[in-house]
Amino acid sequence: MTNPVRWLFSTNHKDIGTLYFILGVIAGVMGTCFSVLIRMELARPGDQILGGNHQLYNVLITAHAFLMIFFMVMPAMIGGSGNWSVPILIEVGSGTGWTVYPPLSGITSHSGGAVDSVISSLHLSGVSSILGSINFITTISNMRGPGMTMHRSPLFVWSVPVTAFPLLLSLPVLAGAITMLLTDRNFNTTFSDPVRGGDPILYQHLFRFFGHPEVYIPILPASGIISHIVSTFSGKPVFGYLGMVYAMISTGVLGSLVWAHHMFTVGLDVDTRAYFTAATMIIAVSTGIKIFSWIAAMWGGSIQYKTPMLFAVGSIFLFTIGGLTGIVTANSGLDIALHDTYYAVAHFHYVLSMGAIFAIFAGFHYWVGKIFGRTYPETLGQIHFWITSFGVNPTLFPMHFLGLSGMPRRIPDYPDAYAGWNALSSFGSYISVVGIRRFFVVVTITSSSGNNKRCAPSPWAVEQNPTTLEWMVQSPPAYHTFGELPAIKETKSYVK
Repeated sequence: MTNPVRWLFSTNHKDIGTLYFILGVIAGVMGTCFSVLIRMELARPGDQILGGNHQLYNVLITAHAFLMIFFMVMPAMIGGSGNWSVPILIEVGSGTGWTVYPPLSGITSHSGGAVDSVISSLHLSGVSSILGSINFITTISNMRGPGMTMHRSPLFVWSVPVTAFPLLLSLPVLAGAITMLLTDRNFNTTFSDPVRGGDPILYQHLFRFFGHPEVYIPILPASGIISHIVSTFSGKPVFGYLGMVYAMISTGVLGSLVWAHHMFTVGLDVDTRAYFTAATMIIAVSTGIKIFSWIAAMWGGSIQYKTPMLFAVGSIFLFTIGGLTGIVTANSGLDIALHDTYYAVAHFHYVLSMGAIFAIFAGFHYWVGKIFGRTYPETLGQIHFWITSFGVNPTLFPMHFLGLSGMPRRIPDYPDAYAGWNALSSFGSYISVVGIRRFFVVVTITSSSGNNKRCAPSPWAVEQNPTTLEWMVQSPPAYHTFGELPAIKETKSYVK
């Protein structure tokens, strides 16, 4: 079935999910290349590979952020995993940074067409995300099989609508913000020009109203993926199913109400800062419930450290580090000192880059046999995990010390005092690239026609007690997954 017409016009959820994964892989490779160029420039003080072109440095920063956030993590998490799994389970450049803040994104600072092109791409991506969210909500609400009540639905299924609803609410706000920026640039409106009655802080509020729920868009599906993997490889159900469900819902709701914790330095009054500090810290409660539920599920279980479990545990560890530093930056008094330093870069990379991407790798190795119908090479998968782990931590952890020392982000040069930590960080990024190359070796071997290791319908030996429906169909699933809808009559507990 290599007909290109099928792939361009398919309405089959598995084909659509595969296309999202392909987009995520392409964008991920490009974004990683940009990040390595950034680390090469920062490897030593002074001008390195960019010849003192600071605008080009900002272009690299912007391209890296847009590719990784909008075209890698989001498509892979919600587009790829969601489209593949949900129907089975229930059945030259812009140098503005990814925030595109005015006045840097205004016509005076960026007079070419690059920013306008970025705005157009964000509009298209936003329309895609809105339509995808409506699709997921409709599918989960109306197309569950007989007996598949919401309280019997797998946790990954729960994580998808909890992600889709904030997307539906926040993306129109982003569309309004960037449309106002577009008219400021091209039609002489003054939404962001304080000289003519506008307010640049308005754009920040509108962008961040989208931007903070957006950071949970990769994390919430990651929570569902990790829950499945921890349960399978611990031989136990996830501790506190309902608690996990309501913790994810709480995270989605609270995550939409704390946007201004990114804006403590813009002159907010003390009561506003107090609210956003308190609300941000409350999110740590729902996040803590999820982490302790995963630990409780593993506690006393018969843990098998296969590659998916290694990546799931790594994701929990890295996400916990990112969450702890998030509590620090939630404090408005501290954040005024740490804002726009490398401490913030370390925080959101531990949460987004490592917490979410390790979950993507975990989900890939967990479900790749179901997708390709062939098993992955276990030894190479574990080598990929260990190399990547020993790469990302030396890359990111030193950034905490750089931020505490006052090194600002988005600046391509720095004093000699910061040279040591930057050299270590750049060295770690080179190791990470080696790990990513191992991943593509795993993908190539797994998808190769010469790989004769066929995948069983349930490769993780849960045939006697399958807890989710994907392990009850062949690998890979048929074009139409179920010949008839399965009826869910009861839920089983694990047998010791």
